[in-house]
Amino acid sequence: MLRYRRLTSKRAWFVGIAIISGVAGVVAGCKRGKDQGTVPAQKVAVLADALRPDAFAAALKRIGGAHFHATARFSAGPAGGTPNAVTTTTDVWVDRSGNYRFREQNDRDGGREVVLHGRELAVALRYGKMIRRVAEEPEPSRLLEEALGAPFAVFDLVARRARVARAGEELVGGARATVFELQPGDGKGAERAHASDGLRKWRDKASIDALQGRVVVDDATGALVRCDLTAKFATAGDPKPVEGTVEVHTVLTEVASTAPIERPPAEDLAMRQRTQPEQKELLRGLGQVRPAAEPPRPGAKSAVRTGPAKQGPAKPGPKVAP
Repeated sequence: MLRYRRLTSKRAWFVGIAIISGVAGVVAGCKRGKDQGTVPAQKVAVLADALRPDAFAAALKRIGGAHFHATARFSAGPAGGTPNAVTTTTDVWVDRSGNYRFREQNDRDGGREVVLHGRELAVALRYGKMIRRVAEEPEPSRLLEEALGAPFAVFDLVARRARVARAGEELVGGARATVFELQPGDGKGAERAHASDGLRKWRDKASIDALQGRVVVDDATGALVRCDLTAKFATAGDPKPVEGTVEVHTVLTEVASTAPIERPPAEDLAMRQRTQPEQKELLRGLGQVRPAAEPPRPGAKSAVRTGPAKQGPAKPGPKVAP
């Protein structure tokens, strides 16, 4: 994200919520390295590995698909004032073939639906038409990671001021899973909480006034089985400090039993006229500055006459019969 700016108006406070809840920006900031994108099929040692959206997406494909349901609430506003809040509900279905469909809706009358079916990607905003186009990476992967990114968005905010500890194991559908608990602390156990940049930089100085969290991760695949995180934070602002709360609750069901994703009815993407490229091609070079003429060399005869032209004898005109 970009650099954190101070919020000075009511409209800006709501923009601040988008900054806090910017799951898409958090996902974009979680860049893939050579050793990222997958979690080995073994017990997860670091909680951040399971919460990372790219790792979670890879785990869903390893387990043969599943249904991911998440509810996230983000609220922020000036200290002592009325905060602005938005609640988003997300449902993601991934099948055995790696196709997916997800639907997002929030209480601000916004949302979207995205379907990946083979080599086709269909996208529709809330109340809009479903538009189909060719699926070209990294767009399909990025969209899926955005839909799965709410738990990591909250963890990214609280990790530097949280204490992550193992709280035992439990059986989920007959498979062993590790339970992690989060409490206010000094950041111990929350490895890989990289320094923020841009608009997310304010998170480094934010104080966590309250934190409660419980995360369940499958040992064999690293899949995020269940996540419940709630935190209250505060940070500097102008003219007043900013206070807010973040909350996310997720659950994973229909493991390896999700119905195959069907190709949705959609309209093909209409190709627009390439007026700008064609215009530039036609007008290319007309506005360029031409190089100055080379000065005449000493002793060279000029091909341009500078004096008056010599007048020769007048040619006789046509004869006219008397």
